[in-house]
Amino acid sequence: MKKHILVILILAVFLSSGCYSFRKKFVRSKKESKESPVYVNFKEYPTNPSRERYSEYYLFIRGWLDDLTTALSREGSFKRQKRAVNEAIMNMEQIMSFFTVEGQQVLYPIYDELRQFREELIKNPSMSELRRNSYIKKIEQIKRSFEADFNFSSVGRWFPSE
Repeated sequence: MKKHILVILILAVFLSSGCYSFRKKFVRSKKESKESPVYVNFKEYPTNPSRERYSEYYLFIRGWLDDLTTALSREGSFKRQKRAVNEAIMNMEQIMSFFTVEGQQVLYPIYDELRQFREELIKNPSMSELRRNSYIKKIEQIKRSFEADFNFSSVGRWFPSE
């Protein structure tokens, strides 16, 4: 009888305390989501373009035009051709923002030619070898005229002065 009472007491102790540690092993705890702090680095950017910034965009345009000619000559994917022409146009727009109105008017014919080429490329993604060669010559001509007229030493007169 004493054994039965002892067993009942032990069971009562275990049942009253529950299986918290056992349950803790198998129930997922809620993760606390902490918001990461936002750091804002305020930096003053120069209003006038620097030689380094202009040189970067100039080299980007040259590089993307080279990439476009290689994509056209090796029958690269349409996606690559489209990206190259879009990036060249975007960088040319950045350079145009550096110039005064006079400089923008001088650069605009090259920019417009490149935009027209993009429209032709989008209209005819699959092209013949003859058309591909004419496009390559057109892009090389655009690149040569851009390199000849818009290196940093010749465009200094179109930068706005403070």
